Amino acid sequence: MRAFATSFVFPAVALAAAITQRSVPEGPWSAGIWRMPTQDGEPMFTGDGINANGGKFFVNRNASTYCPDTVEELDCSAYPGTRTVFSGGNNTVFLDVAVPGGQQVYVDVDGSLSYTVPHSAYMPEGSNATGWSRSMSQAFGAPIILSNNNKFWAICPVTEGLPKERTYQVFVGQSKEGCLNTEVRTYTYTSSGPNAWEYV
Repeated sequence: MRAFATSFVFPAVALAAAITQRSVPEGPWSAGIWRMPTQDGEPMFTGDGINANGGKFFVNRNASTYCPDTVEELDCSAYPGTRTVFSGGNNTVFLDVAVPGGQQVYVDVDGSLSYTVPHSAYMPEGSNATGWSRSMSQAFGAPIILSNNNKFWAICPVTEGLPKERTYQVFVGQSKEGCLNTEVRTYTYTSSGPNAWEYV
């Protein structure tokens, strides 16, 4: 993978000008891709959900969750696992889970948005788990935008098919040919508790 620079300079400057550090609603929250096409044939995304699956994050792929139904007095029906929900956003981000110890979100050395496995805080050497922020834009309906150390976001296709229907993997600060630059917006999630026991 290689970092893109010039193609993201203008969007980054425009985005920075539109964002202020106003307080935003506290978590939990979900996240989605938001982008307008820049060329004919490119897909448009208006909040398509980002889901945790296999230690990474994807668009157009279901969340992968688990609840140990053999644990005494644990009611797995309370954790449907239908959505990917986050917490934090002030320097660190976590998946909103019930599993003891939690699961932290980080950027792997290859730029892939990733998360720790249950019961472990292990991250590959060179990964980054800090520098997250959620900021409210003054424009475009005042969306709450997620950023990491002012780096650009990219989604890279991992399946074939029509552009809108492909599965895309989410990256931070790195891209490659065929990937699309994007914005990540967050949305308040209202629930009486975590949606998932753990993500796998």
